[in-house]
Amino acid sequence: MTPLLSTRHPWRLQFGEVPPPFMLPPELDVVRVSMGLGMAALDEMIDCGNRVGPLLCCMTHRRLLVPVSSGTAHVWRAAHSACAPGPSLLCSPQGPPQSLCHNRFWVTPPEPLTCPTTDAGVLHDSLSLMRARMRNVAQQPMGLRTREMCHV
Repeated sequence: MTPLLSTRHPWRLQFGEVPPPFMLPPELDVVRVSMGLGMAALDEMIDCGNRVGPLLCCMTHRRLLVPVSSGTAHVWRAAHSACAPGPSLLCSPQGPPQSLCHNRFWVTPPEPLTCPTTDAGVLHDSLSLMRARMRNVAQQPMGLRTREMCHV
């Protein structure tokens, strides 16, 4: 069975999405990314000592909504994620109607790495690097992957 939220770090869970974490600034943009890619990239950021803000997890769409500083959406150009201006916490702020989000909850990173928002530049780089790693592993022949993962 695949875990719903796989991470190497002790995140704090807040069941439900209301109230939002007290530290969120009133002006922010939101990066939307798949849960697998997003958590892997955020784990790497924490491993490197980068500060990370709270995340809203949507289990319906398997998506992370990552608050970043206001103004990020105007410069965000990435194939791996989308960034929308304003504090909208919908999984898909534009486009065709989508199913309603259910089972959403906030998580905040371990202290002392908690901050109001995640650094957008570091997040972009981390997502890009993690996406490249995941693609490289996926493109390797199955036998090679098995040998690399076996440490016996």
